[in-house]
Amino acid sequence: MQKTDNLQKRYAIYCRVLTAGLLIIFITFLPYLADYYILQPSDTVLDYFSQNSVNRYYSFETVIVMLAVASVWCISGRVGIALFIPSMLFLLLSYAGSIKYAALNELFRLSDLRLVEAAGIATRYLSLKFTSTQIMIAVTILLLCACGFVSDRFCRKYPLFQKKEEKYQRKIYVLRIFCGFVCLAAMFRYGGHFIRSEYSMEFIDSASVTNTRNDRYILYNFLKNDNLADIDIAHAENSYRFFLDNPAVNDCVTESGRFPNVIVIMNESWWNTDNISGNSVTFSSDPMESYHRLAENCSAGELSTNIFCGGTIGSETEFLTGLNIKYCNSFMGIATEIQEHKVPSIVDYFNALDYDTIAIHPYDGRFYGRNRIYHSLGFDKTIFEKDMFYTDTYSCYISDESLARQIIKECEENRGTQKFIYAVSIGNHIRGLDAEHIFNENYPYPISVTLDGDLEQEAYTDLVNYINGIYLANEAFAQLVFYFEQQEEPTVLVMYGDHMPGFSKEVLTLLQLDGTDSENQRHQYAVPVLMWSNFETDRVAFDGENIGYLSQMLLEYANLPESDMTRILKYQREIFKTNTGNIVIDCLGHPIESYNEEQIEAIRHFKVVSYDILHGSSPLRDRVWQPYD
Repeated sequence: MQKTDNLQKRYAIYCRVLTAGLLIIFITFLPYLADYYILQPSDTVLDYFSQNSVNRYYSFETVIVMLAVASVWCISGRVGIALFIPSMLFLLLSYAGSIKYAALNELFRLSDLRLVEAAGIATRYLSLKFTSTQIMIAVTILLLCACGFVSDRFCRKYPLFQKKEEKYQRKIYVLRIFCGFVCLAAMFRYGGHFIRSEYSMEFIDSASVTNTRNDRYILYNFLKNDNLADIDIAHAENSYRFFLDNPAVNDCVTESGRFPNVIVIMNESWWNTDNISGNSVTFSSDPMESYHRLAENCSAGELSTNIFCGGTIGSETEFLTGLNIKYCNSFMGIATEIQEHKVPSIVDYFNALDYDTIAIHPYDGRFYGRNRIYHSLGFDKTIFEKDMFYTDTYSCYISDESLARQIIKECEENRGTQKFIYAVSIGNHIRGLDAEHIFNENYPYPISVTLDGDLEQEAYTDLVNYINGIYLANEAFAQLVFYFEQQEEPTVLVMYGDHMPGFSKEVLTLLQLDGTDSENQRHQYAVPVLMWSNFETDRVAFDGENIGYLSQMLLEYANLPESDMTRILKYQREIFKTNTGNIVIDCLGHPIESYNEEQIEAIRHFKVVSYDILHGSSPLRDRVWQPYD
């Protein structure tokens, strides 16, 4: 009997030692496995671990995992459950991150959960094909969890101590629950302290040419928040003064003494097909023919965008606010912030000038929360798909021509007041946003596409759809120009693209746009722009400026009064012509490899102003977009 008891106690010790080793392996490797799931570097998992094992951000994630496992184990009393719950959360986070990273080159973030409508729709068309590496990692994590459940079974079979009396069992249970909640509290306390200490002043004072915010650290990036910087009112007002005390005011109005109507269209996936290299893809006619014809009579050129193949809301908010999403953790961060509270924007500017301000997006208003964003920005009127009078479609969604006709309809109503119309097209969006909009497989495309190479049918159809959508966008803008040429009311028309179309990797290779050299990146992050008016004004030379500068360039072009924000943007343009996460060029057109003191100071003050506009409360914030009298 004594021999049996000793043997059982030995088995019990073995079980606990093996369980402790299992927990150590799980806690140590889970953050690396999760990041490896997304990044899939060329080296092995063990090589990846050895290269990054002293990385303090992975150490942070390891501590968070340890506290999470400890809290679940204390509360449940089961090792299997303690391994299973954190691992499932990490796998879901890695899965969501892999979708977003592949489509938008950005990791999944906590703020994305607030855009639940967009996320729900996006998952319908951002399909993920699991690689062998991802499957291997998922299986490895599940095997570790299975070992945890087996360990629980053996630990129950071979208890380390004899069962205590019931009253002691209750005390131990209460103690476990208490320790579990202590671990949870420690996890939130430690996580908040670490991220705040990492992000507060470093966010403001750091300046690097390249933007590395998208690199690895899944859990760290998920928890990081844009509003963690410690910026007080005095700090913010000092940065406003830096910009406002420098440039001279250029306060002027149109020669006729009347403010013009201003119509701005951000066109979905509108891109310049002249950037295609080689002869692997040819067209029956030039998709940019109308664009080139229009460019002879108006301002034309390129803008630089921070996003690639997706993320329309980022380019939208950059124009409306004048901010640079390069300095935000996520391009969705600004959008989610606008939903929660009022953020100063160009809408305030036109409202102050007594314009009728109208937002049009011929799709579901819940997409990216635009119904809340447009209301928060202060638009007088919003028009979504259900409100559209013209609803002819292009292959799947309401066409650019219908959008142009809707704009004309809005301008013809209440002709006595000036109008600011901001429209976001949907016609050339990638197919499959939802089940209600059926893609027309037999759409009569005006331009045929010939390939010197092979593509899957779906990729080829998407390419044909994009190319024709670009052509039809140019035609729709030409129709607007023709209409307003006949009108006496002064009017300014602007159209710009949001990002390069979401071509597949196979299509990018065929177009010779899959490289990482500077010329390839310029084409990938460049979008066309047209600016026209039916009254005399100087042309604007667009040559790769940030989309965020466009609002200032537009108001200057239209001879409209300045504001604090236009002066801030004008100063930034004098330092950087292009300042995106991938391309930084000075005002003379020279690529910047390292910042000088003047550039660092301009960046630091712009970050402070941007932070105050999004999260702050300084008196200058609320009137930053107010036009000068």
